Amino acid sequence: MVHGFFFQWLEGEHLTHQQLFGSHLKSLAHQIAKLHQQKPFGFPLDLWHELSVYWYHIDRKRLSPKWLRLHHDFLRQPRRTLIKYAPAHMDLHPENILLSDSGIKFIDWEYAADIDTADSLMTFFAANQLNSAQQTAFLHEYCAYHHYTELNNDQQNRQHPQQQSFYSVNVLKQRILSREPFILYMMLMWYEVRWQQTKDNAFLAMSEPLRRYFSLMN
Repeated sequence: MVHGFFFQWLEGEHLTHQQLFGSHLKSLAHQIAKLHQQKPFGFPLDLWHELSVYWYHIDRKRLSPKWLRLHHDFLRQPRRTLIKYAPAHMDLHPENILLSDSGIKFIDWEYAADIDTADSLMTFFAANQLNSAQQTAFLHEYCAYHHYTELNNDQQNRQHPQQQSFYSVNVLKQRILSREPFILYMMLMWYEVRWQQTKDNAFLAMSEPLRRYFSLMN
């Protein structure tokens, strides 16, 4: 399902977090890398716009001057591509990943969009609570399938392809993790919006550690 269009029914089984990031890590990383090599969907995701919209849909009683200042700080952050603008699923976790007869498959594409892969991979890391070692292991498999050329060397690479410079796993990881505060703030705002919409206390429970992370506890 991508933006309301149903493609096909997939048969398969859900894997546990331990299985996904253990014995199936290579297949998972390669499937994500394969997606990031495709042409953009044509549905750009503007995270700054999303933050602005979220602000008007959270409980006003939970806001504070400190939160407002933090919000404005994030909105003022520069917009730039850290890695590559590419299609992304944006909601990858065990419930949306199947092991089928033909390998790893992704389902429930309603949040799919075009975005910098630094943002999509940071979202993936955060949603699945990957520690540093797991992030590095994932990126080693990911980069084995998808090599990123240094953006500032594009012209030189076209002239001298044999001298192309590729991101190392460490550089790629640094660029992804530089987006951690922004993505965590996006997650906090989404949980707050969902709580306001549903009054399901599970969303408050998920937002609490993020409110603590940003020192927003009253």
